[in-house]
Amino acid sequence: MISDKFNRIENPDWEPDVLVQICLSGKDIIVKNGYRPHYRVKADYLTTTIHWFIDAGIAEPNRRTLAFVKFIAPEAYPKCLETGAHLEVREGSRVVGHAEIQEIYNEQLRKGS
Repeated sequence: MISDKFNRIENPDWEPDVLVQICLSGKDIIVKNGYRPHYRVKADYLTTTIHWFIDAGIAEPNRRTLAFVKFIAPEAYPKCLETGAHLEVREGSRVVGHAEIQEIYNEQLRKGS
């Protein structure tokens, strides 16, 4: 079930795979809805993501923000996430922050499912 928070906002054209609390400590600019960094979902696997920030549609540097996230091609890395997991947020080779999984909506990604 997708969070009521997602249903109350102006929905993007996709459904989220997870809800994360993200902190961008390696950036010095604000990012907006549609931000597409990479997440390290496994030790040997990076994937592209799309973000939809809940509060104001933005994420400020060094500030924790809730965001809905869509993963690209989750079928390539099934059963790799669990609530509470911390993932690197990257732009190319540079780590720009971390995300903590709050809720998982795509059961294909949930460990043990």
